[in-house]
Amino acid sequence: MILKGVLSHSWQTHLPGIIPMKQKDLPLFLSLPLIMLFAYTAISKLLEPTFYRQAMHNQPLPEPLINLLLWAVPTVELLTVVLLLILPLRGWGFTLASGLMTAFTGYVLLILGGYFDYVPCSCGGILAQLSWEQHLWVNLLFLSLALYGLYITLKPTPTSTIA
Repeated sequence: MILKGVLSHSWQTHLPGIIPMKQKDLPLFLSLPLIMLFAYTAISKLLEPTFYRQAMHNQPLPEPLINLLLWAVPTVELLTVVLLLILPLRGWGFTLASGLMTAFTGYVLLILGGYFDYVPCSCGGILAQLSWEQHLWVNLLFLSLALYGLYITLKPTPTSTIA
């Protein structure tokens, strides 16, 4: 009863279209955590290039691939943020986010599966505090958001027909 009053008409006048959430707003709300994730990770790489370079060179990957990924990963992360922010391009943003999260999740699965000779250090920032198993769950959550966002963005909308 009390919660119903908190979410009543007075909130809707101050936050129109947000409470209650409309179906058309769902892609925006799904994109916000992805925008925050990719903006944070890209900016942290760009602000701490020495740490990022050392962390990348600690990965069990071939040197030419590491050199490519050094610039490609933050560039694609920032491009994903921009695409998710622009409404007509949001579907492409969800596509890139799904691809990035699939790649990152696959990499974590390879690490957990013992594919590499050694376990590299984890990501920087907040994610550095997580174990590889926890990292997998976080990745799966963001992958789910990206895939669901892609699904609802590409899903045909019903058209009204006049009988």
